[in-house]
Amino acid sequence: MRARFAFSAVLIGLSFVACRTITEELPEEETPVNPVAAPVAPPVIVIPVPAATPPPAAPAPGNPTPAPGGGGGGGGTCPLPAGTFNENCSMQAQTFLARVEAAIDEVVRTDPQAFNLNRTRGGCANCYQVVDPTRYVNRVAQAITKNGVCGYYDGEELGVKSSNQFNDQYDILTSDNFIRRQGGAYRSTCRPAWF
Repeated sequence: MRARFAFSAVLIGLSFVACRTITEELPEEETPVNPVAAPVAPPVIVIPVPAATPPPAAPAPGNPTPAPGGGGGGGGTCPLPAGTFNENCSMQAQTFLARVEAAIDEVVRTDPQAFNLNRTRGGCANCYQVVDPTRYVNRVAQAITKNGVCGYYDGEELGVKSSNQFNDQYDILTSDNFIRRQGGAYRSTCRPAWF
């Protein structure tokens, strides 16, 4: 019986140990993970582009059209219709050199303030230093534009034409601002006339 009592005591001890309240431990709260932000699109930069300018309307037959630059920029008012821009230019026989020389002489005579008449380029007694290059080249183009001949200075060379079949190109100003004359001024002939 003693064994039974001992056994009962063990069972009672076990039941105390076993009768403990079972509690579930809740998981510890996790710190929230920062949500991944959606990618941000880069800003769109809009640069306004001016609308294309339509080409000028073709002149009606018989109506004179001013040369590019009209009466104030690269030459006088040209009585001929505008030419067709092209780069079909090559050295040929010049046609208007005598007119170019006469126009240069006229500008030197009528507008001496545009020149230093006391300084010339070596080897050329009338290749004066030009003190106002813009005035000089535009005045020469204006002086040529008469009697059915048109002159236009394009910013680098003087174009001269009497029809739209061709024009001659002349470089009438050296890089060190002296008048360039005679055969050295002729550069090319363009077919058809570009201006």
